[in-house]
Amino acid sequence: MNPLNRILTAVDFSEPAQAALDHALDLSRTHNAELTVVHAVQDVHAFERPAQERSAMIEAWRQAAEAAGVRFEVSVRHGDPAGVVLGHARARRPDLIVLGKHKRTGFDRFRLGSVAEKITLRATQPVLIVPEFADAGAAESAFSFDNILVAVDFSAGSNAAVDRALSMAHANSRVTLVHVVPGIPLAHVSRYSYHPNEAEYQRRPARDARRRLQDTVAKAAKSSGTVHTRVATGDPSTEIVHVAADIEADVIVLGVTSRGAIGRRVLPSTAIRVIRTAGRPVLAIPEDVDERAVPVSEQDQPAFAA
Repeated sequence: MNPLNRILTAVDFSEPAQAALDHALDLSRTHNAELTVVHAVQDVHAFERPAQERSAMIEAWRQAAEAAGVRFEVSVRHGDPAGVVLGHARARRPDLIVLGKHKRTGFDRFRLGSVAEKITLRATQPVLIVPEFADAGAAESAFSFDNILVAVDFSAGSNAAVDRALSMAHANSRVTLVHVVPGIPLAHVSRYSYHPNEAEYQRRPARDARRRLQDTVAKAAKSSGTVHTRVATGDPSTEIVHVAADIEADVIVLGVTSRGAIGRRVLPSTAIRVIRTAGRPVLAIPEDVDERAVPVSEQDQPAFAA
C-alpha cells in the first residue's frame, strides 16, 4: 500500500469541510501521518472579519487533533481557495489531499464548478472527495476499503487508478474494474450495416473491453483481494455511478486526465461528473504527476501559521 506520511485538507465553516476534516483526522491517526489544515479567506471578505470565529474554530481543530494523537499544523491564507490549496500542495507535497464537496446547482455549477473540482483537475497528488453525509467513523478504512470500484478506460490515468486501487486492497477486499462502452445513437450507425442496431454495433468494442479487463486482472493476480470485471454501455459517468450503487462500493477510484484551462471550464471530465453525482467517496488519481505540476505564484506561496 502507498504510504501516507503527509495529508492535507482544506476547511471552511461548512458541513462538507467538517466531514473532510473528520476523515483526514482519522486517516492521519490510522497512518500516523502529519496533517496540514488549510483555511483560505476569500478576497471578497476582509481578512480580519471573522477573526474571533476563526480562532475558535482553529482551537477546536487543534483539540480534535490532540485527542486523536495527530501531528497537526494549520495555515490561514487570504486568497482564492483553490489557488491557496494548490500552492500548499505544491510546497508541502502531501501524499493525499482530502476535500469536502459543496453542492452547486444550476448555471454556476457548470460555469464555475466547485473548489474541490478545480483542485481535483489540477492537483498532482491523489485527491479524496468526501460527500457531506459520509460516515466519519468509517474513515479509518479510506485507504483499505473492503469494496473498491475502479473506472477503467485503459488510459495512463486509469492504469494509475488500477495500481492505486490494488495497493489499497487487502485479503478480504473486493475490487471491481468497470469499463463503459459509450452509447452510439442509431443515427450514427452506417445505413449500409447489416441489421444495424446499437447492441450489434457495440458488440465488438464490448468484447474487446472484456478481454483487456481480463488481461488487467491476470496482471493483478498476485495482489491481495478478489478482482472482478464489469462492462457497461452508455454514458461513462452515469454508468460508473450506477455500478457503484449496484455493488455498494465504499469508494470509486478513477484517473483524472490532464486537459487545458478552456477544456476544464467548458467540458467537465468524466471524473468531475462522477464526483458530482456519486454520493460516495471518490479517490481521483492524477494522470501524470511530473507533467501536471502546478506552477506556484508568489501569491500562492504558503505561509504556515500554528
